[in-house]
Amino acid sequence: MKSMEPERFGEGEGSGMRWSLLLAVIGLSITDVESFAQRQPADESLAPTRARVCGPTFFSSTEMVRFQFIQGRLCLNCPQHRKGTECRDEPGLHESITVTSEQGIPSLHYVLQTTEQQLTLNVQHAGTVRLESRILKTGQRVILEQPAFGTIRWSQSGGDWTDQREALTLLHLRQYDPAGFDLHFGALIACLLRGKSLNTIMEETNIAIVDQARRGGTPSVAEIKVMVDLLAAPTVIQRSRAYRQLLRWGTPVIPVLQGLSRDVLDAEQQARICDVRVRLRTYLDDTPASLAKLLVNDKTYWEVIAHRLNKEQVRLANQHLLKFGAEPLSTGTGPEQQVAARRGSALR
Repeated sequence: MKSMEPERFGEGEGSGMRWSLLLAVIGLSITDVESFAQRQPADESLAPTRARVCGPTFFSSTEMVRFQFIQGRLCLNCPQHRKGTECRDEPGLHESITVTSEQGIPSLHYVLQTTEQQLTLNVQHAGTVRLESRILKTGQRVILEQPAFGTIRWSQSGGDWTDQREALTLLHLRQYDPAGFDLHFGALIACLLRGKSLNTIMEETNIAIVDQARRGGTPSVAEIKVMVDLLAAPTVIQRSRAYRQLLRWGTPVIPVLQGLSRDVLDAEQQARICDVRVRLRTYLDDTPASLAKLLVNDKTYWEVIAHRLNKEQVRLANQHLLKFGAEPLSTGTGPEQQVAARRGSALR
């Protein structure tokens, strides 16, 4: 049987040598891949090409954490993290990252300092995020605070002017001042989201939200508030039915629940609403369709994107908003111009 093998494969000893050489090359390639995959992040930081990179690198060059974008907010993927500390120091650049974990829930402290910017990112218990940036040349400073639930706060100052905003998602906040947002956090967030910028996410979402408005089928503000009132109904059956209905409607109820005053809700209503919001939070990354479903009933989001819409899209948006129970879109100055006007007024 052995004497027949060269004929089966072709050309005797010459063929056998070539196969041996090919197997050696394949084996070397596999060894190289395994070595790279198993190499410690500290070794990676010494790569010759890394010295030319002046921005955030640890979120793409290490496997310490993985960020997700869920319901328009940054959070850490709990199963995908590795505890530890790494840093790099080069002329004009310092970068460090520390990941800790408590009962499987990661927290993060990250610092990036270059000759142009000082930037810190802190994440507590996977979802409470604080970003702070300072542009060294101008002294302009921004703090962004994102709780696990509730409104995200943005505070910006420079010279004699300040700007403060609150919004449901990072998409809202960026659109109020795209240039300022991207100056401070654009490169970092694109790195956290593995190369996808908030602007790209917004463009894809805006197409999907118009389609969602055209299709309809989401509850009105009046219907949602009826269910909220029934969360305080006298019988358990009524309260449970209202709770289940809110869950069945899904994420379109969130903007309405977010806008409710706690002063008009009793303890059980507040607890049920909190539970609804928790149960409607998925563990999957946003898609344009999921973001559109979340935001289609959010009048404030329609306002910040109105200047990006054509006449037909505005008509569809207003038709949806009126059916939902909100006022149509205003035609005043867009958010970017409002920010510029406030800055100009402060400087005069």
